[in-house]
Amino acid sequence: MKAIHIGHHFFGAGNLGDDFMLAGFLAAMRPWKDQMRLTCCVPHALEPLRRRFPEIDWLPYDEPTRRSCIEQCDVWLGLGGSPFQCAVSRWFIDHLIAEAHQCARAHKPMFFLGVGGQDSAAYALPEVRAVCAQAEIVWPRDADTAEKLSRALPGGRIRLGADLAHLFFAQHSPPVAAAGRLTAVLNFDYADWPGLPAALAALERLPATERVWLAQESRRLPGAEQELFDQLPPSAQGRWRLQVADSRAATPEESLARWPSGEWLLSARYHATLAGAWAGSRAVVIATNEKLRGAAIDCGYLTLEPSARETALAEKLQRSNPPPRTQLAQFASKARQACVDFAATIGLSAP
Repeated sequence: MKAIHIGHHFFGAGNLGDDFMLAGFLAAMRPWKDQMRLTCCVPHALEPLRRRFPEIDWLPYDEPTRRSCIEQCDVWLGLGGSPFQCAVSRWFIDHLIAEAHQCARAHKPMFFLGVGGQDSAAYALPEVRAVCAQAEIVWPRDADTAEKLSRALPGGRIRLGADLAHLFFAQHSPPVAAAGRLTAVLNFDYADWPGLPAALAALERLPATERVWLAQESRRLPGAEQELFDQLPPSAQGRWRLQVADSRAATPEESLARWPSGEWLLSARYHATLAGAWAGSRAVVIATNEKLRGAAIDCGYLTLEPSARETALAEKLQRSNPPPRTQLAQFASKARQACVDFAATIGLSAP
């Protein structure tokens, strides 16, 4: 029995995209479920996570518990997300530094699976380079992250994969994009978007019969979907239907079944972009950071710089096309192979 400690701590925070990714990982690792034990420490409510993902032993995020989990594990796993980021906050980097210190003290190997970066500045930080150098192998979710990490991890320790949510979407496809529906998923990470009024005015030119303001994040965070909706004038709010994707009681499968896929999608969320691709949406991605730019490149979607006062947004959405299903299936295959490689590397027997 291999004890695998999932060292990333954002699960349960309120971002449904993390659930999609985690569900994909657990599905891929199901052939080895009797050979492994999974633990994870998070600073969020544990009961919802225990109901949704009973395969994992969810524990509190206090220093003694984290230290104990690392001491008792065989492998530390940085699972998914964008750990290499510092532009908005150092919260993730500071967490990784502490985890890497405990792993070094306890002589535990570190791996990263299905991870990405959010801003280039993070890779230049000595502490980030030190954490990367401590990793045995990293399976990045995109080519840009792989290229940047290769400078810190020489010698073939970078093995390109794909985001693990592709595995979930391949098994539980989002509802097909509804004709005439416009879906917007807007997040600017504690910042305002000066281009919002111009974008909304431009979107009025779309022949949409339904407009859904989708919140992938359930919390009312500054610069996130629900707060931006609250800032709209009443006349604008009346033209949109606010939908929070995560009910907190639903499973990822149930939440995805209610996902309001639109013929057109304006996205500033990574996993909403991937869901739109699987649904067949025409999308424009607001490139607020490198992970969103990478998602747009992977899916072949047009991008919009957040500083742009876009007046031709409707036209961009009209000429955007979703990626072919075969391309998405290739991403799912890459993500699955990364999980198979991880299982073999840590010594799990062939199922």
